[in-house]
Amino acid sequence: MSYSGFIGWRYSGSRQQQQRGGLLLSFISRLSMAGLVLGVAVLIWVLSLMNGFETELRHRILGLVPHVSVYQRGGMQDWQDLAQQLNGHPQVEAVAPFVEMQGLANRKGKTHPAVVYGIDPEREATVSVIDEFIDPKTLAQLNQPGQQVIVGSALAEKLELTAGKKFRLVVPAARQGRAAKIKTLNTLAVVHTGTELDQHLLLAGLNNAAALTDKPENITGLRLALTDLDLAPQMATFLRQELGYSFYIADWSHTKGNLYHGVKMSKKLVGLILLLIIAIAAFNVVSTLVMVVIDKQGSIAILRTMGASTAGIMKIFLIQGVVIGLIGAGLGALIGCTLAISLPSLIAGLEQLLGFQFLQSDVYPISYVPSDLRWQDVLTISGTAFAMSALASIYPAWRAANVGPAKVLRYE
Repeated sequence: MSYSGFIGWRYSGSRQQQQRGGLLLSFISRLSMAGLVLGVAVLIWVLSLMNGFETELRHRILGLVPHVSVYQRGGMQDWQDLAQQLNGHPQVEAVAPFVEMQGLANRKGKTHPAVVYGIDPEREATVSVIDEFIDPKTLAQLNQPGQQVIVGSALAEKLELTAGKKFRLVVPAARQGRAAKIKTLNTLAVVHTGTELDQHLLLAGLNNAAALTDKPENITGLRLALTDLDLAPQMATFLRQELGYSFYIADWSHTKGNLYHGVKMSKKLVGLILLLIIAIAAFNVVSTLVMVVIDKQGSIAILRTMGASTAGIMKIFLIQGVVIGLIGAGLGALIGCTLAISLPSLIAGLEQLLGFQFLQSDVYPISYVPSDLRWQDVLTISGTAFAMSALASIYPAWRAANVGPAKVLRYE
């Protein structure tokens, strides 16, 4: 090892000379390194949390709600031809009919709003991820005669429902002057999606749900699954022009778009704020190295008189800054990855211990804390922190290289 590397490593480690100011400099050096570790760890952890929300929102919530919905005023009666026409578009992956209506679920004096969503189980599995939460055999039973429904877990909890228990559903009339329909429904199963749908979902068979409406021969609309859900706004615009004014088109960007873009914007803002924290930690490296240069002026002057070059003196303090950045970024990445990986299980264990759920699906889009650790984020964050620390050491190193030996040694 050259003298520059040896001295630079010695200044970075715990073997600094215990002379006047040595303990203070050692403490400040470790403090700047700790700030870098903390900034990197927190940024990795928070970005993993935001990535988790974005991933779950995109896969789970947008996998359950329609990418594009096609409605016809007054309902659709002969929908098969339209479904075949829509299936012909290259961006459309699958089409499924649905019946949708709002009502009030009542049991034991408790009444809560509910949304009845009638589906064809076989077709619905091609346009959503519902089969990830409900057994296909259970879904198939929705087509059997009888008013049986699958209830969202949060709604079932409010009404104290379990499989086999009955409750009443009040469906308001579509036209004034007609009485509301009151039906007794049987709970086939309880579904837990971990999303806000659990608060009001009643999943029924297509024909059974249509029988609750004023026009049992009609369906509400068609649900489209696209090859790329980002194409939903363009597809909706195209269908409005193609189908005409008797149809109403909606896409997920109108129902969930604000939430999705809000999560992405929050991710960018949080990332920027925490990146500034890392930048502040890098500036601490500057102040630390400047203090080291001032404290070591006598040693620098002696090295210069012994023949040390300007580049060699600069290399000493560049190595110290690089070591601080390497250790800070490395430890920060390790701690951040550990926190990101263990966060969901830690939160779940804490919720079970306290008997309290931090995220309620009636307030937040999901009822659990997700985490999605992406290695490109880890490499980018740790690499940026290391680069900032290395660049921050250039000025102190340049200042050390310009120390005048004669001026310093005059007072020694």
